[in-house]
Amino acid sequence: MPMLFVEADEPLLVFPSIEVAETYLEAVDIQDNVYPRAYGPAGEMYDIVARGDLVVIEPSAMSPRPNDLKRLLSSYLGSVGEPVSGDADLATLVASVEAHQNAFWVEHDPDGERFSKPIPLWGCIAVIVALIGMSLLLWRLR
Repeated sequence: MPMLFVEADEPLLVFPSIEVAETYLEAVDIQDNVYPRAYGPAGEMYDIVARGDLVVIEPSAMSPRPNDLKRLLSSYLGSVGEPVSGDADLATLVASVEAHQNAFWVEHDPDGERFSKPIPLWGCIAVIVALIGMSLLLWRLR
């Protein structure tokens, strides 16, 4: 599974796969053009589209843009305080970003839950109402 680099209003979002990115990104943000571009590790372009509430990421018909990805990765590494050599090639930058991301998440999310989504409030309320309803039903049947 290739990594996916998503340009955003923050310097960069990095995902371990397209599938994880599709799960994490929200359709409303796609519609608002919060994520204008996505790149594979060799600069290949991906289209990010919203189909209803689903986010779909597909290979783009656009030609690869490795130099654009290099600039994005260099900017990201600079923003997180990682030294970047001006003559670093794309593979080196990709490896540096991946190493930085791995180190960050090992420290800040040792359980690996960074891409899980919490249960929404309405879901919690529905469970509570269902439990109360079942309790009342069981109490009446006594």
